[in-house]
Amino acid sequence: MRLEENSQLIEGCFRLLSASFYEPDKQMFLEENLYLNLSDLLKPFDLTASETSQKMQNALLETDEEALKIDHAALFIGPFEMGASPYGSIYLDQEQQVMGESTFKVKQFYQDAGLQVNQKEPPDHIAIELEFMSYLFRLEIEAIQKRDNKEQKKIIRLQETFFQTILYPWVPELCKKIEDNAKTDFYKYLASILRLFSKEMVGKI
Repeated sequence: MRLEENSQLIEGCFRLLSASFYEPDKQMFLEENLYLNLSDLLKPFDLTASETSQKMQNALLETDEEALKIDHAALFIGPFEMGASPYGSIYLDQEQQVMGESTFKVKQFYQDAGLQVNQKEPPDHIAIELEFMSYLFRLEIEAIQKRDNKEQKKIIRLQETFFQTILYPWVPELCKKIEDNAKTDFYKYLASILRLFSKEMVGKI
């Protein structure tokens, strides 16, 4: 069983990575010291990812918000072909289309965890899946604090199944597409961090 401190670190990493895939808000990211905090959270797991997060902080300082928003839109929104589609079904389903069969499996996971899915985005958007992992770790932390071993084991099984069968299988390809198509160092660094962290989690979740 994981210690509470480890679960808190992992929860924080998933939460801050999730925030990074939404439309960039440079002022908020800087005020929250988002990437310095992420760097600290990553240190116990991957020093390269931690150092890359510090580089990401510098890239954030050096890049104007308009350039970040343009790059974000070109990668994840369109209106034409996306450089790195953020939807799992594009990578996991043979049809390679949004709202594919795997999307409904994702939605079922959310419902099994007691969540109502009323998102504007399809539920297999990378930001939402990362946020869901963060949520599952918060549930685990609550179970640890209550000393509810049965509940903790249940949550851990859900984490393992979702991460190993839904999230991780498409993360490496997504990260490669981001690195190949991003125009800003900020998003190239984000892809590198996500790839390194998720690979490290394969042996820990």
